[in-house]
Amino acid sequence: MGRAVKRRVCLAGALCASLLLAACAPYPVAPTDAALPRSRELVDTPFFPQQQYQCGPAALATVLNSAGAGVSPEQVQPLVYLPGNQGSLQAEMLAAPAHYGYLAVPLPPTLDALLQELSDGRPVLVLQNLGVAVLPLWHYAVVIGYDLDRQLVYLRSGRDRRKVYEWRRFLKTWSRAGNWALVVVRPGEIPVSATASIYLQAASSLERRQRTEAALQAYRAGTRRWPQHALLRAAGGNAAYRLARYAEAEAAYRTALSLQPGKPSIMNNLALALAGQGCRQAALEVLACAARAAPANPVIDDTLIEIKAMPSGTGKCRAFDCPVPGVGGRP
Repeated sequence: MGRAVKRRVCLAGALCASLLLAACAPYPVAPTDAALPRSRELVDTPFFPQQQYQCGPAALATVLNSAGAGVSPEQVQPLVYLPGNQGSLQAEMLAAPAHYGYLAVPLPPTLDALLQELSDGRPVLVLQNLGVAVLPLWHYAVVIGYDLDRQLVYLRSGRDRRKVYEWRRFLKTWSRAGNWALVVVRPGEIPVSATASIYLQAASSLERRQRTEAALQAYRAGTRRWPQHALLRAAGGNAAYRLARYAEAEAAYRTALSLQPGKPSIMNNLALALAGQGCRQAALEVLACAARAAPANPVIDDTLIEIKAMPSGTGKCRAFDCPVPGVGGRP
């Protein structure tokens, strides 16, 4: 690699072995989704010229600003840049947007997923290996467009506002980095290529950053997209509970249990939501059902002690039919 090229790239740091193995897989040369537009370029995507070894902060600031966050690479840098590695690891890149109340959602490692997001108006942050498998040179860039007929890909990359890649060359550099990519979205917005489990993980990062209201908004959107996903329902209940919205939490847990009857952890949380509304006796009966499903569970035992210490309320409490054999039918 020439000196001029090396000045424009940055190291992304060490990668896990699974990613390096994935980089050896064959790469697709054409999309399979016939509904994709033949070309798309997001010309209004912000541009931040990369400083040395700072492709991670520059690329992440690009997609954050596209999603609506007004941040600079200098603000993002402390969250993702590791001086010892002279670069940014994927874990930090995925976690940092939650600091600003946004979700970073990794894409399925497919060409169709990348093009679907672009056609939906969303720039895609990608990891490239501009070297070779035995001597990698990691680089983050942002794909802003493509032209299927001309076989071109357009990126915000390094110091280039509009770097044009021949199609196969881009796919090679992306494939050598395991086809890793992410998009950044607002809470309540869901990438078109997202799966329920990946989206759930992304939304939970907001809670780890104490962005509970934003997390609840994200979970609500997730349950609208995947109404039969029990864990999304339960996660929404957890966020509502942390916000002391006990009736909303109860409703979410009940729906989750209708999808996964007898799940001890969800019943445990339902009991807490009932106790928060003054339904102490109903909460204890739900816990009896949970204990039957998971005997000698220390979490359920601790919840039992906590609820027993609460005063009884006089509120109207909904019945709960215990689905676990050997437990009374209406807690």
